[in-house]
Amino acid sequence: MAVAVTAAFMAVIIGTAALITIVIVCYKKHVEKTALPFPFVIQEAAVSAVPESADFEKILVAGIKDTVQAMKGYERIQSGYDSLPNYIVCYRGDELYIMTAMYSNRKKIEVDTNKILHFKKEQIQEIKAGKSRVLIFFKESRRFFAMGVSPVLVAPQTEAYENFMEYIKKLASEVKECI
Repeated sequence: MAVAVTAAFMAVIIGTAALITIVIVCYKKHVEKTALPFPFVIQEAAVSAVPESADFEKILVAGIKDTVQAMKGYERIQSGYDSLPNYIVCYRGDELYIMTAMYSNRKKIEVDTNKILHFKKEQIQEIKAGKSRVLIFFKESRRFFAMGVSPVLVAPQTEAYENFMEYIKKLASEVKECI
């Protein structure tokens, strides 16, 4: 009797493990299928809003609040929305475009062409870059831009995340040298 119960229990465990494996494989295939065109969706949305950004690197980031900086008297640039939207950051050399990505999903992103921030390194006072967030402070104002950066925001973008974090840290050190 004990052997039969043990065998039945083992069959349930093996069946459950097989089912979990199937679900994981199916989910992985679904993510790969939907994520592959995502960089092209970002590219298309950015270039349709700002044609000059065609050869820039791009990443989708999340708008975040930073209460500490607000308490220090800084004004967050992202305003005018009920909730903070996602943004497309286009970057190259010392130049950046930050575009509001409205109604973003994996197949279509619409850019709010009335809310595009364009700036160069000379306009930046300081950049604070952490593992999952970046704060950009601007000269001659008490304004800043806060963004959440992740390799899995909306869809996998691990390579874009790594490239952007490398770029932003390099830009931060260049800005620090200019001060």
